[in-house]
Amino acid sequence: MAFPASTMGAMSPERPLITFDLDGVLCRPPFGINPGRGQGKRRDAPGTRNLLWLTERWRYAFRGPMPGAREGLAAAMERFECQVVSARGEHARALTERWLRKRFDHVPPLHLRPHWRETSAQFKVRRLQELRPLAHFEDDPHTAGWLAEILPAVFLVDWPRNRWLEGERIHRIRSLAQALPVLEDLAGRHGR
Repeated sequence: MAFPASTMGAMSPERPLITFDLDGVLCRPPFGINPGRGQGKRRDAPGTRNLLWLTERWRYAFRGPMPGAREGLAAAMERFECQVVSARGEHARALTERWLRKRFDHVPPLHLRPHWRETSAQFKVRRLQELRPLAHFEDDPHTAGWLAEILPAVFLVDWPRNRWLEGERIHRIRSLAQALPVLEDLAGRHGR
């Protein structure tokens, strides 16, 4: 079930909000390969409408979850309000919700990119500034570095292509479950 974006911040004030990217964090990339390094990207670059945007609603249908993602998300949901913020297009919502329901038996509140005019990173930064989560889980180093400037913590899922990125608020993890002790500490320090 998707909830209107205007109600997100007020849904569960007693549980800290954490957010998750979908592809490369919850959803396994094609053939287990996560391409691109995210270096040299410009924050002010315009979004582009291309073949990937036009075909994305079908590109994800047959992928499985990342190893440990199902268990990690379930464990996080016991303590935190969990939402998904993905740069997948809004036109892929129905397929994405079906995928989450089938793979995770649950559809958390889902924030998708409304159009191609924003880049993935621009959309996520804008949306997460509105949501103000305690932490975000990401795999793209360009996006993670930018988000680390505005959020208390970013959990970067470890991929060979993002190993160059380091930062005080960036926590490198191999599985979602590795983040839980750090999240508990963060929640305590930030009074959430």
